[in-house]
Amino acid sequence: MKFQGEMKKVWRFYNIAEYEQEEQWINEMAKEGWQLTAIGFCRYIFRRGTPGDYIYKLDVVERTASDEVRESYFNFLTECDIRVVGEFKDWLYLQKKAADGPFDMKDDTYAKLRTVNKVYSFAVRTLCRLLTAFATVILINVVCGAIASSFSVSEFCHGITFGVSTSAIIVLTFIWVPILRKLRRKVNQLIDEIGVIV
Repeated sequence: MKFQGEMKKVWRFYNIAEYEQEEQWINEMAKEGWQLTAIGFCRYIFRRGTPGDYIYKLDVVERTASDEVRESYFNFLTECDIRVVGEFKDWLYLQKKAADGPFDMKDDTYAKLRTVNKVYSFAVRTLCRLLTAFATVILINVVCGAIASSFSVSEFCHGITFGVSTSAIIVLTFIWVPILRKLRRKVNQLIDEIGVIV
């Protein structure tokens, strides 16, 4: 894709629980005239445009969803004049003309709950995949260690990979558990708000 006009690449990190802050920051950039054109890991590419011309929203769509479900969702977005300007993992970065109004009603608690629940599910799936991968490496190392009969380079490698995998599981626990707790609190808070509304 060829872009014309002034471009800006920004490196910025947001964890999964900070999706609202990320969305807010992208919309602030749009108000200053920087339109999101591409996304990568911690990397955002903007093109200079008319300030406030577009608004943005982040959404989560499971990659495991059937092609038919994904196609139906993308068709729905097209019908609503919403464009996908970037995809990263299960995340979609959506763009629409600001003149067409906001993505959601201002106080749509149900929409917020659907979004945070999808983000929470994505975080749980990701953590499970990572823990499974590292646990598999540890299991393989334990089995290989039991088979090895004398000290060798392979035992040294076994020790290193076992240590790295164990450390990774501990670090993941300390990073992901607080993220999951934060998302769970958001879910519970929105459920409480709906209870008050109903």
